[in-house]
Amino acid sequence: MDFNLSEDDKLIQETVRDLAMNKFAPRADEIDKKSIFPEQNIKELAELGLLGTILDPAYGGAGASTISYSVTLEEIAKACASTSVITSVTTMVGLAIQRNGTEEQKEKWVTKIASGEIIGAFCLTEPTAGSDAGSLKTSATVDGDEIVLNGQKLWITNAAHAGVFLVMANENPSLGHKGISAFVVESGSEGLEIGAPEKKMGLNGSHTCAVFFDNVRIPIENRLGEQGKGFSIALASLDTGRIGIASQALGIGEAAYQASVNFAKERNQFGQPIYNFQGVSFRIADMKMKLEAARLLTRKAAWMRDKGMKHTMESSMAKAFATEVACEVTQNAIKTHGGMGFSKELPVERYHRDIQATLLYEGTNDIQRVVMVKNIFK
Repeated sequence: MDFNLSEDDKLIQETVRDLAMNKFAPRADEIDKKSIFPEQNIKELAELGLLGTILDPAYGGAGASTISYSVTLEEIAKACASTSVITSVTTMVGLAIQRNGTEEQKEKWVTKIASGEIIGAFCLTEPTAGSDAGSLKTSATVDGDEIVLNGQKLWITNAAHAGVFLVMANENPSLGHKGISAFVVESGSEGLEIGAPEKKMGLNGSHTCAVFFDNVRIPIENRLGEQGKGFSIALASLDTGRIGIASQALGIGEAAYQASVNFAKERNQFGQPIYNFQGVSFRIADMKMKLEAARLLTRKAAWMRDKGMKHTMESSMAKAFATEVACEVTQNAIKTHGGMGFSKELPVERYHRDIQATLLYEGTNDIQRVVMVKNIFK
């Protein structure tokens, strides 16, 4: 297995790093403090084709490797974690439509996602269906040549700004998760209502909302894939999405690590830089070691996807390990910075707030362990 970046991967990495450090990083503090949706960031990513990194060039995507996709999200997250998760979810929606859609569906929606004309929202979680996603209650009823949707979704990233919603709804509740189908709902559909953005601990530029479906009528042609295949579409989407979240966590953790290295060089106590004290230097060494281990797990999952190999367990391992490592790193970054780490004057406290959501979305880390166990003992 060769996880080294190809020349194309390196070019994408350098391009994203330059954009993120020069444009996104200076905006990140205001985005966080004022809960501003980073519209300009998304526009600039779209102009460089980075909303469609792994989408097919036939539909306007870059056709890059999953490793390039991972590197892209990591570099964005170093500067602005909110922009990173917006990009990750949008790509996941576009990829699901590309993988399962008809040619007409791909031309209609994937091209718009790749160009940045619209972003996507992935609608799975409900009030009574979080980790137990197969128990969702949102219903889909066939009425002539239309589907009628009724129900509620919670914690939907991008909901307030999405042009398309990928919705999992049950056409036949008696079949359990085998009755779930996937549907594409366009913004502005009658009966589609978006709740107010949730007030969250972090990722304040990523607006997360409830979504309500009150007799929302869509053409039956908006069903994505076969009837009853919605749950498998969701799970396959999450396999790739979890690589994205692991990459986001790596970016946040790397930013916290680098801030700690810089601070340890600049901060003097007892007549010397604080990195001369083992209590500080060993902590930073552990940050580096664990982030590298997490990066290897993430690269392996991305490499397996590029090779067309089943990577469900590897994506879950990468997501759980990378997010937990990054959480530890951001906490230790605060310790390294002392009192300044607790202050909003420096970004390390934002890193620690932003990382918390990565432990929860696209499957809590407890669910990742459930996935691992199923694969270990199958």
